[in-house]
Amino acid sequence: MMKFIIIHLLAICSLHTWAQSKIISFDIDKNRPPREHNLDFTELKLEVNFDMQNGIVKGKLQHLFTPLQANVNSFYLDALDGITISAANLNGKDVEMRRDTAGYTFFLSEALQVSGKYTLNLNYTAKPKRGLYFVGWNDTLKNAKKQIWTQGQGIDNRNWIPMYDEMNDKIISELTINFENGYKVLSNGTKLQEKSNPDNTTTWKYRMTYPHAPYLIMLAIGKYDIKEIRTKSGVPIRLWYYPEHKDRVDVMYKYTTQIMEFMERETGVPYPWKTTYSQVPVQDYMYGAMENTTATVFGDFYSVDARAFIDRSYVATNAHEMAHMWFGDMVTARSAADIWLQESFATHYQWLFDREVYGQDSFDWLRKGAANAALTASQTDKKAVAHSEGGSTRWYPKGAFILEMLKYIVGREQFNKVIKYYLEKNAYKNVDSHELLMAFHEVLGLNLSWFWEQWLYKGGEPHYEVKYRDIRNAKNERVTEITVAQIHEQTPTTGLFKMPVKMEVHYKDNSKDTVMVNIENQYHTITIPNKNNLDISFVLFDPNNQILKTITFNKYQEELINQAIRAPYMIDKYDALLSLRSVDIDKKRETLLSIFIRGKFHALRTEALYQIVNDTAAQSQKVLMSAITDKDVAVRKALVSYIKNIPKDMETEMRKLLADSSYQLIEATLEKLSSKFPENVNEYLEITKNEGGNYHKNVRIKWLEIACDTQKDKFVQELVNYAAPGYEFRTRTLAIEALKRLNYLDNRLLYYLANASSHYNSRLAKPAEDCIQYYFKQNQYKRIMHDAINKGILKGAERASLLKNMK
Repeated sequence: MMKFIIIHLLAICSLHTWAQSKIISFDIDKNRPPREHNLDFTELKLEVNFDMQNGIVKGKLQHLFTPLQANVNSFYLDALDGITISAANLNGKDVEMRRDTAGYTFFLSEALQVSGKYTLNLNYTAKPKRGLYFVGWNDTLKNAKKQIWTQGQGIDNRNWIPMYDEMNDKIISELTINFENGYKVLSNGTKLQEKSNPDNTTTWKYRMTYPHAPYLIMLAIGKYDIKEIRTKSGVPIRLWYYPEHKDRVDVMYKYTTQIMEFMERETGVPYPWKTTYSQVPVQDYMYGAMENTTATVFGDFYSVDARAFIDRSYVATNAHEMAHMWFGDMVTARSAADIWLQESFATHYQWLFDREVYGQDSFDWLRKGAANAALTASQTDKKAVAHSEGGSTRWYPKGAFILEMLKYIVGREQFNKVIKYYLEKNAYKNVDSHELLMAFHEVLGLNLSWFWEQWLYKGGEPHYEVKYRDIRNAKNERVTEITVAQIHEQTPTTGLFKMPVKMEVHYKDNSKDTVMVNIENQYHTITIPNKNNLDISFVLFDPNNQILKTITFNKYQEELINQAIRAPYMIDKYDALLSLRSVDIDKKRETLLSIFIRGKFHALRTEALYQIVNDTAAQSQKVLMSAITDKDVAVRKALVSYIKNIPKDMETEMRKLLADSSYQLIEATLEKLSSKFPENVNEYLEITKNEGGNYHKNVRIKWLEIACDTQKDKFVQELVNYAAPGYEFRTRTLAIEALKRLNYLDNRLLYYLANASSHYNSRLAKPAEDCIQYYFKQNQYKRIMHDAINKGILKGAERASLLKNMK
């Protein structure tokens, strides 16, 4: 008998009403209360010009507001130290102001009248370090695209706009942008004006129809073309793209109209912003994308062709950001403690659309990965989902699964009914977690306080120890007795959980018995009658892993094999396969080969492949050979990743993968074959010499790294080129890491590293910092760095960045 430990998710449940649970102690969250403010800002009108070479914003700003309190003699605007206000007047009169490190306080000679209407006009300049980014304007190598774009979440718009920059106030924004001809400009809402001026500039004007939170104000400027498409409901969607990538538009934006139509259908609420929705790629974006109202910004690494789409597409991110148009943009959390109301919902609907396109197994696989992430996060701390320090794993995947648990409790139809009510009731407003709870009460009459307390307001997840016995009871009737022990930590924020849990006894004649039991105590014993006196094949506790939990369940080898073959859900098959890893290959070979050959979902087939990859039996070797040309790219990738010993006849076949449709697979195969058969490296390089790879040149950079092993002088400078400023950050990062593995450094690369280490994008800066520190530990390179400092080879920001990392 072996230990069977499986990690599961979210509960399949029937409609069930719970009594009010006992009040428990929660982790104190100092950021739960929303920020206090004495003004209700209603409109923001901004006209901006730019000094691109110097990274300066020049703004004329108008705030419209009404006081919320009596006797308001002063008020405050967030404006970080790059902002300088040169003039300020309130309703036409100059107003006194005083600066501190975070913003400006405005002092009034007369108190403001409650509910009065006021207009504050400001002239200012800003040299933002965050929030608004100038890309490519000082690129002397001319590698970069010239762009300006913004990233306001969480509170970064205060770096370029003096404003009340918190999510608990909503405004109508209007932006007027003057910019040189030849560029296109995008902002939130409806484009009201695009007017050519005599000075070779164009004035663009955008205005929102409905209010939104200040962090959602956006701007994107660059050289783009635009393709417009429409949904069946008539929503115009504008797809921005680089003119040189016209052939990629349909691939990059695949399923875009279907996502919008799905969201309208699933929520029952039409697209909230009515007039338009746009999406625009930008260079060196530090995240995946940002759901700015009506205008999503995303990293141009998603600008993929049909081959790169195989490895990484924009589909999931596209669905996530579009879901935010409802959850986050229309209905916005009042404070950071309830950010899950935005991110968990967006993740949840992203997964639901994934199921629409790719099926139930894909949906369950997403849940499986998220469960693993959530349980791993709990090993560090037990922060709650509804907590400002919960972190991205809890706000995104864990919260999304909790929503799925909630859906299983109340049913999909009733869940959707509540969500429609919640969205419509709170349209263009701020909310907290309690308001979602009240929506369930008001629509369905249910008291779900117990669920909020258990799964949202406290941290951790349940851990169940499950055992079963096939016995005869006192009446000599054959029964299956299942015992469940709930292991829990006695801390202020954790304790026993409760959920209705399904249990299934599967018999060898393919029949089954099913019960649903409320598990809430520390110990439970459940008896399931075996009325037909059947032999048990395997037992499932929470089929399809619907409850977020850890489970320890001891099962015999035969039961695991039966479960791997016959369980109804892919996840239960997969969990059984994982537990077979410790079993001798001779005892499981037939099962693994059957799953690989007959299985449909990649996770099952690749796990079977993992367990047979080192098996020398003829049947297994035949399967390994077939994996080279398998139609599923995940299987082909798994083979190259897992295999260690490559027979000569397989090496000949694996060469075919050097011309695969997947750029990632070409890169991995080139590296693997070059390592295992160094005598053939020149042949591999010849086959792949004209392959550039994906948007960040993954194949070419790997090709150069391998070629440099024998011909460094010939190829190393091309590799150094890709580390240069102006190339998008993933290209630079790949080149930097390759050069580090080659242990190569010269003055040109040192400059590029120093430049990269001061970049605003940490996904570039961190690898560059690590690389500098790696080289600094070697005497030969330490001298190069000291010379760069002492002889003035590096100056300015690059010199300062190098000094910081010479340790």
